[in-house]
Amino acid sequence: MKLYNTLTKSVGEFVPQEPNVVKIYSCGVTTYDEMHLGHARQAAVFDVLRNYLEYLGYNVIYVRNFTDIDDKIIRKAYERKRDPLELSSYYVEETVSDLHKIKVENATFQPKVTEHITEIINLIGSLIDKGYAYVANGEVLFSIDKFKDYGKLSGRNVQDLISADDSPNKQKPYDFALWKPNKAGEPFWDSPWGPGRPGWHIECSAMAKRYLGETVDIHGGGIDLVFPHHENEIAQSEAANEKPLARYWMHNGLVNVNGQKMSKSLGNFYTIKDMLKKYTADEIRMAVLVHGYSTPIDFSDDLFLGIRKRSYSFYKVLARISQFKLSEKDDIKIDDNKYKDILNLEANFRDAMDDNLNTPRVVANLSAVFTKLNNTLEDPNNREKEAVFSIFMKQFKTVTSVLKILDEEPVAYINSLRETILKERGITAEEIEGLIKERKQVKKEKNYQRSDEIKDQLLKYKINIQDKKDDITWDVDFS
Repeated sequence: MKLYNTLTKSVGEFVPQEPNVVKIYSCGVTTYDEMHLGHARQAAVFDVLRNYLEYLGYNVIYVRNFTDIDDKIIRKAYERKRDPLELSSYYVEETVSDLHKIKVENATFQPKVTEHITEIINLIGSLIDKGYAYVANGEVLFSIDKFKDYGKLSGRNVQDLISADDSPNKQKPYDFALWKPNKAGEPFWDSPWGPGRPGWHIECSAMAKRYLGETVDIHGGGIDLVFPHHENEIAQSEAANEKPLARYWMHNGLVNVNGQKMSKSLGNFYTIKDMLKKYTADEIRMAVLVHGYSTPIDFSDDLFLGIRKRSYSFYKVLARISQFKLSEKDDIKIDDNKYKDILNLEANFRDAMDDNLNTPRVVANLSAVFTKLNNTLEDPNNREKEAVFSIFMKQFKTVTSVLKILDEEPVAYINSLRETILKERGITAEEIEGLIKERKQVKKEKNYQRSDEIKDQLLKYKINIQDKKDDITWDVDFS
């Protein structure tokens, strides 16, 4: 498997430190608000990475933290007149719930900052002892000048930096806080330097070491975390431990909404809860997977319309296949040339995923396979259908177990999605069936004018009807 490494700026073979074990640390959310689309993308990307590594046979130890004490949490709690720790605890639970709804499983460990104060204090103490950090008026700051490799991840020059930490205690403007002194009304913990709380960056260094050791295999997050967060993590951890913090750095791209940066002021800020009111978990995940993980995504209306149309057509094929009696045998034979894409479904999946987690190619391959499946279904003279579908389903279930898409019960999914679409369009399935029943009757009576009126009436709701020899069927139109 090859991965792009942000540190080396190159794609290389992934080799873990220990045979059959992969240690991953992915920076989690600061729990002061609902999870949004950017969080959803990161969670889905690393969920798929973890699933694929497990599919390859690795024992994956995956850590995704919660920053449950931070300036943003304190400000939001003050605005809402709530206790900061109570507020952050509420959003931890909401985050877990939202992730489950988009099929993201719990990490192996999901540590909270507030439960690891001892580890954080010990790490800060080590940095002070080694001369990388200094104490001033109850505040502990990291001296960037003391760490000679600073900037190796982001490529930034120290001379161009100014830390976001506003403090009169800094020796240099780019030094950053490891421990912040207590302010009135804020949560605090006792420390050798006085009461206070951790700075943002030190927490991940401490929790990564606690659960994964001094060097992790893959450290990741959104590309916006490269600087300053991950750059500062490297400085802290490598100064304290004298070992690389991570062998591979993996970052997912950012998201826009309809061509603009997602922002509450622009009215295009969407939480996972917002999105699940409009789209299914499958559609949200597929919108992520049709893009390379490191590229930007524009979550546009057109994108989701295309995703809905594609996933709906996939589920319709799966629903028809489910009506066949399938075999679990391994020795089923079908035409190698005619069904090459189906026979090689899992092999092509592995080739794409081994190529820097190339999920767009995986989805493209699936589209080609579903086209072949649909053609097979439509061929009345095909005598290999059950064999073809049996071979397909065995491999397909493996692929969906990694991607977590197209794994719902097909008929139930189709009916639920149809209900949602019809509700948006202001018509019910019962009303459609009633009009079709009437159309059948007027056609028998050769009242073709009324028959055409019913067809036109349904077209206004983007409902297509198909006249068959003995029946009239209908379906939603996505054009």
